[in-house]
Amino acid sequence: MSARPRLLVVGSPSLDLLHLGGRSVRSAGGAGLYTALAAQRVGAEVTVVAPRPDPMPAELEAADRLLDWRGPPVPPSALPHFEIEYFPDGRTVYRRAVRGSEGDIRYGDIPDAGPGAVAYVVPLLDPELQLGFARRLAKAGVRVGCGTYAPGIRAHREVVTRVVEASHYFFCNEEEAGLLFGSLDDVAVPPGRVVFVTRGPRGARVVLGDHPIDVPAPKVEEVDPTGAGDTFCGTALARLAAGDHPAIAARVAAACAAQTVTGIGPAPLLSDDPPAAAARDVRVRLDRDRIRRVAGVIATAPEAAAFDFTGPGFPEPGDPAALDLFFAGTVQQFGFWHERAGRYGEPMIASLGDRARKGSDYLWAAYLRWAREAPDELAPAGQAALDDAGFDHRLRDDDGHNPFPAGALHPACARAYGRDMLVLGLTPASLMAEANAAERPLGCFLARLDAVGGYREDPWRKKSALLAAILSQRPERFLRLGEGEDVPPIVDYHCQRSCLRLGVVSVTDETLAAKLRKREVVGAEEEEAVRAACHEAVGEIRRLSGRSMGAVDWFLFQNRTRCPEMTEPDCAACPADPVCAHRTRLFQPVFRTTAY
Repeated sequence: MSARPRLLVVGSPSLDLLHLGGRSVRSAGGAGLYTALAAQRVGAEVTVVAPRPDPMPAELEAADRLLDWRGPPVPPSALPHFEIEYFPDGRTVYRRAVRGSEGDIRYGDIPDAGPGAVAYVVPLLDPELQLGFARRLAKAGVRVGCGTYAPGIRAHREVVTRVVEASHYFFCNEEEAGLLFGSLDDVAVPPGRVVFVTRGPRGARVVLGDHPIDVPAPKVEEVDPTGAGDTFCGTALARLAAGDHPAIAARVAAACAAQTVTGIGPAPLLSDDPPAAAARDVRVRLDRDRIRRVAGVIATAPEAAAFDFTGPGFPEPGDPAALDLFFAGTVQQFGFWHERAGRYGEPMIASLGDRARKGSDYLWAAYLRWAREAPDELAPAGQAALDDAGFDHRLRDDDGHNPFPAGALHPACARAYGRDMLVLGLTPASLMAEANAAERPLGCFLARLDAVGGYREDPWRKKSALLAAILSQRPERFLRLGEGEDVPPIVDYHCQRSCLRLGVVSVTDETLAAKLRKREVVGAEEEEAVRAACHEAVGEIRRLSGRSMGAVDWFLFQNRTRCPEMTEPDCAACPADPVCAHRTRLFQPVFRTTAY
């Protein structure tokens, strides 16, 4: 979202002695150094607040050139230094830990982070000092991240627990998570807070409030594990400051952490080579030439015009219930299809008002009726109090039944949305006011929804992006977009079907391709492979076409009538027909999810 995200790191670099693989190596180190260099490497503007050695040791000269290092001058001997031994079985032993000038950092040394910035307070040897910095930064309105270490937890568990409570983003490894929370599966924090648990070669777990998302790590040949967790932390924080969903930030962070352990000390972070990217699933690839040609069609197609979400089935412009309706209704934009014997059966079609309506059209008509019958129930408090029977009644068709195939997932999402909005002290109106007052309104809006049940669970933010499109394209212009901001790709199953049939993504794995052709239920990793590729392809189409995401999305969404689920495609009616690969037997991944 931001071309140059800002990160403030509070914590001193160190000079370390490492024992690994039968040899000893002197190296620059320290959580502050690795975190700062990792963030800088993925594009962040980084300020380090720590005592600054004078003269600058040779081991730190390269880092000093890359970072904005601020703090009182100290002799090099006053820097923290550690002696660390790594064992083949994965154990790490700190033979010596000297605090040095770490305690000389003062809050007055910290410059104004600026709007949108994120601060990170390293796991200082004195957790009380770390807690003080975290609380004061958070009070100043800065998003704060903190880390920890096992000996600190064992010696000061109550203080570290308060550090967790003061952090918007908290970082620990699996052992530390066990010491603080009881086990990995017990990790939970209030809505609006995120815990990142690194798990070495098994990747990481991201816990948004109480919702866990696991991300993988690439396989690499480990040389020096020093700084892997701090590299993960710095990369994730930089990507969060840039606007990524926490799980997407963690994917990039896991790849960069893996890259770091392939060299000694911070050398990989100082390399001129590009930083590691999150791994792509090789079973699905992008066709760059086809993307370019489809983008060319969309660039001039009259059909590529952003929809304003007005007309039949939508509230009139100025309707006082519109905001609550769109926030609560967009949560339910998923699962409009039936499964039959392990395969896609048919789309959801039901009668409302003596008219057969399909999927999303039915949903909006039902929510418009709801807004007329009981508008207060669409507010967060009303959604939080809904029981299943009450939800079924509000979504009833002409026969009096709730026709939604995903069953209890729908009222559960409604309650999660309402509950988290209440805990966060938000209403749709207050969230809009907060976002529109921010430097990056769309970025603020999406980050806020990352904390709200019903929206937070999807790393690709389909429902969040759809809601942003609705609110920015409605005549009321509920959401303003900042300079250079645009809605992310809105990747639902219609979009995936279009991408597969157009050929902008190609399935190279025949087993997966056969499942798509047969419309068989696929696994989570198979679905992720297709959807991630489609997300990237649609983003490229938007960039190359020069059209807004709203225009690109409406063009692809309209393909549901030209290239539908149950009948033969009407290729003659499709503006993209001349550039289409005509892979019409392919179908979207059949996978039950609340994301789309």
